[in-house]
Amino acid sequence: MPLLIAAIIATLLNKVVKKIKKWGFPNWLAITVSIVLLLVVFFLITWLMTTQITTMANDWPTIKEKGTEKLNDLSQWANERLDINYKNYIENNKKLIEQAKNLATLFLSSITKLLSQSFIIFIYVILLLMQKNRFIHFFKKIVTDNDAMGTILKEAAKTINHYFFGKSKIMVFLFGIYYLGFLLGEVPYALFLALFAALFSIIPYLGNFIGGGVAIILSYLYVGTTPALIVIGVVSAAQLVENYLLTPWIIGDSINLNPFITIFGIIVFSALWGIVGAVISLPLIGVLKVIFDHTKGMEAYAYFLKKDEN
Repeated sequence: MPLLIAAIIATLLNKVVKKIKKWGFPNWLAITVSIVLLLVVFFLITWLMTTQITTMANDWPTIKEKGTEKLNDLSQWANERLDINYKNYIENNKKLIEQAKNLATLFLSSITKLLSQSFIIFIYVILLLMQKNRFIHFFKKIVTDNDAMGTILKEAAKTINHYFFGKSKIMVFLFGIYYLGFLLGEVPYALFLALFAALFSIIPYLGNFIGGGVAIILSYLYVGTTPALIVIGVVSAAQLVENYLLTPWIIGDSINLNPFITIFGIIVFSALWGIVGAVISLPLIGVLKVIFDHTKGMEAYAYFLKKDEN
């Protein structure tokens, strides 16, 4: 998994390296500058996330108290108005809050595991960029049709670049919308939650639900129903703009997978590699589609992966 992530990052950085080399920089310096830029972005995001998570962890007793209080009120309302016999709901709600804490801990542990592998990932990225030509020649030597392999490598790189650079532009837009909306909704930790929701939008379907859901819950716990409804409106509007305007315009048909393969791929890769698997699932399947498109005897598989053109 670290090697696969490094290959994707190296493919993305190769585009930056090429632009820097056009300015007259030698190859080694262009690679160095691109790696430094990557490290700056990585440490900036890590610093922002870490500081905000630390603040939230310190406020966990308050969050727990407010969460339990709101759940008790909802349970009591359901018991009185809907005639739902919910015995021992106070104890059950405490257990539910503890389960939420356990889920948050599990999520943080998966992030920590990924960060612990970041050093070896960066080493792989440097080596892949330095020996790019060797790898290209290697792949061309293992097949008889060099032109076909060259086409596969170019289109695979194009697929990865188009998808992730497009997603990064969408995430910047979503961060701005979320941050302004969360401030309007008086959401606590608005900066962190806006960044969290925007970053998680890179996971198709589930990412927006997770990121926006956390913001809605905290808004409701801290400041009440009206601000939570405002946040729901902001998240819903942002998703409509993303799904029907930004994604078709910026990413378009660079992946072009049918809905079944999209959902199935996310589930399979999530089972294999957790959050990281969900993030890289679609571009990886897109690369497989490129390979099938240019490999004799694999046309049926390429057809199965593609979205209907009608």
